[in-house]
Amino acid sequence: MAQIEVRHLTKIFTSKDAKVDALKDINLEIEQGDIYGIIGMSGAGKSTLVRCLNYLEKPTKGEVLIDGKDLGKMSEKELLKQRKDIAMIFQHFNLLMQKNVVDNVSFPLLIQGVKKKEARKKAKELLGIVGLEEKELAYPAQLSGGQKQRVAIARALASDPRILLCDEATSALDPQTTASILELLKDINMRFGITIVIITHQMSVIRKICSHVAIMSQGEIRERGMVEEIFSHPKTKEARELILKDSDEGHSGNSGRTQDRLMEAKKIRIVFSENSSFEPVIANMVLKTGRAVNILRADTKNVGGIAKGEMILGLPDDKKLQKEIEDYIVERGLEIEEVTGDV
Repeated sequence: MAQIEVRHLTKIFTSKDAKVDALKDINLEIEQGDIYGIIGMSGAGKSTLVRCLNYLEKPTKGEVLIDGKDLGKMSEKELLKQRKDIAMIFQHFNLLMQKNVVDNVSFPLLIQGVKKKEARKKAKELLGIVGLEEKELAYPAQLSGGQKQRVAIARALASDPRILLCDEATSALDPQTTASILELLKDINMRFGITIVIITHQMSVIRKICSHVAIMSQGEIRERGMVEEIFSHPKTKEARELILKDSDEGHSGNSGRTQDRLMEAKKIRIVFSENSSFEPVIANMVLKTGRAVNILRADTKNVGGIAKGEMILGLPDDKKLQKEIEDYIVERGLEIEEVTGDV
């Protein structure tokens, strides 16, 4: 049984002037101890979905089950108790600016009735876990963005949650700080076995930390599965767009020029696994066909700790030669995905 199960979830927002279908028949299963990514561009519905997972937002239809228990059938008292198992961190940290770091972390414990001395002791232990022992008396205004998010993570851990929901938790951070926060989350997942759900619009975040991903667009899940499989063999337009956007962000210095070149003749994308990276496939192909190909993009991505080579080739106009090149690549055990002009 999955720890989190979403069944036929629909959320409709209505006002005097309009009706918005924010979520449409969402079905999802997240296993205990997983790091699960939910990705989509702005307006995809991902933040609404994550708020439904702890019933901060009540669905219009459908069910959310945590360990087999339907949140929709719980009383308010039962729901409050259940929420202690489901912590949440946000893009803008939501710290209490008038309280110092140790008091911010202690705050949820004090609300639960824990004595102040005991709450502060636990808060200091949690600050040690997130690497901020020396900042316990500092105030949020004195901290960097990454340090604020570490305080928010320590505060989220105070109630010993079994599930941690992260809503765009790294979007306000620079790439280096983002990497350190993701490493911290991965460490927390391994150390405590906490299930982590990451909401993001950045494929780079999904690649670095998640084992599974659901891709959302216009309130629907368009594709889901293992991150490695979707990166290597995306089946939907939305997945391909996010992967190519991720590649462009990695080449920010020449992304505009790359996009111009991607409007040329036929393009194909191939992914090299660890096993296929030892053979010089492209060089051997050029030698066999006697024709060069245009390498529009080449990069190595870290997908769940595994190095994956990615390459986009521009092929000659000759259809017969295109087929010869594609056949050669397939014979080498690599799969080909055509890159069209709209991605």
